[in-house]
Amino acid sequence: MGSEIVVVGSLNMDMVVSVDRKPAKGETLLGKNFFMSAGGKGANQAYAARKQGAEVSMIGKVGQDVFGDQLLRNLEEIGVDVGPIGRISEEATGIAFITLDSSGDNNIIVSPGANQRLTPEDIRRHERLIGEAKLLMVQLEIPLETVMEAVSIASRHGVKVLLDPAPAQPIPDDLLQKVDYIVPNESEISQLTGIEVRDRVSAKLAAVELQRRGVKTVFAKLGARGVVVAEATGNRYVEAFAVKAVDTTAAGDAFAGAIGASLIGGKDVWTAAKFASAVGAITVTGKGAQASIPDLAQTESFILEALLKQK
Repeated sequence: MGSEIVVVGSLNMDMVVSVDRKPAKGETLLGKNFFMSAGGKGANQAYAARKQGAEVSMIGKVGQDVFGDQLLRNLEEIGVDVGPIGRISEEATGIAFITLDSSGDNNIIVSPGANQRLTPEDIRRHERLIGEAKLLMVQLEIPLETVMEAVSIASRHGVKVLLDPAPAQPIPDDLLQKVDYIVPNESEISQLTGIEVRDRVSAKLAAVELQRRGVKTVFAKLGARGVVVAEATGNRYVEAFAVKAVDTTAAGDAFAGAIGASLIGGKDVWTAAKFASAVGAITVTGKGAQASIPDLAQTESFILEALLKQK
């Protein structure tokens, strides 16, 4: 029996340091509160979807090193199937260097390592796993040709596809036409469409442009300003939950994983967006990537509390 969700993507060890502000060119700053946290967009999304109750398998690659051990253990401990994750000796596990400023915003430099060795052939070996899933989730921290192979397999088997187009890069229309759900942030949707997104109106225009290029449903993330959801029947704005951000790392991944879990659980896109917004909001209130992602009970409690405050 396969998993409901198959995530094809990256696994990284995050190395995080806090700074009062971002350094100027050539400047050295003293940081504080260094810590390491399991991350990588693919692994974060697999972790988030599993924490929200979905059965999840992940396809990826790590090195034969201590970071690879830790990343696999972190996913395995919560019940993600890590069997399809390959281990290689010729590349180190991917790492990300993250600086956090005093407002909780981050800057990230990723060294992909083993993630770059995930090939279309690796994906073809897991065609049955993808074909038996309800949803394939992909991001762009692995080679684009590998993403395209995974999406093609899903499309052939009638499996829905959710794409997080990050890090931003040009995406061919023949890939977008096979995407059922896309979850870009403001900068990503701006780069994809050429429309500068700065508010709800421009987000709706950009979402319509992605639909014109073949994507069925667009979740345009506007951070603390909410989400614009556009599908064939129309579009709607979903308001964000107000929280004090401590660390925005993985908030988008938590959102994507929660969208995936919600959709395969039978929620409509509007309800899924509100639910995923809650997961993203909780995530920014804690430090670390996977370490700050809530489970289903925490999310439901958070939503209930927010509803009670509105009354």
